[in-house]
Amino acid sequence: MTQSNGHAVHFQPASEEALVNDIKEMAAKIRQPLTVLEKVRDPDASFEQKSHTLMLESVDKITSAWVDELVSLRDNSKVIEEMVKEQADKVKGEMTRLHLLGVQAMREAQRGHEVLQNLGNELDAMMAGHAKTH
Repeated sequence: MTQSNGHAVHFQPASEEALVNDIKEMAAKIRQPLTVLEKVRDPDASFEQKSHTLMLESVDKITSAWVDELVSLRDNSKVIEEMVKEQADKVKGEMTRLHLLGVQAMREAQRGHEVLQNLGNELDAMMAGHAKTH
């Protein structure tokens, strides 16, 4: 009985040639390169801390991009708001001027009506006076 890795192994080779072949097979397996599937840990930095830092940086970049867009939107909205107010003030000024012109036109029309009324009355009086004399 032989000890191998702390375990008792019962080994009875069939022949010396079988023993040599078994040793050659084991040596061939040992010489095959090991396949590394994935490096689990970076010895210089903790994987968890690195991932956490990258996630925080990503959130910061996304936040910064959205805040920049919102600031731009707010600035553009302020400019448009000022333009709307300016145009509304212009329209109100033009409407006031138009109203004042309308009032003036109505007064002038009223005065013209009064002048025509007086002229008509005077013509009627002249005609009545002329008709009496003839």
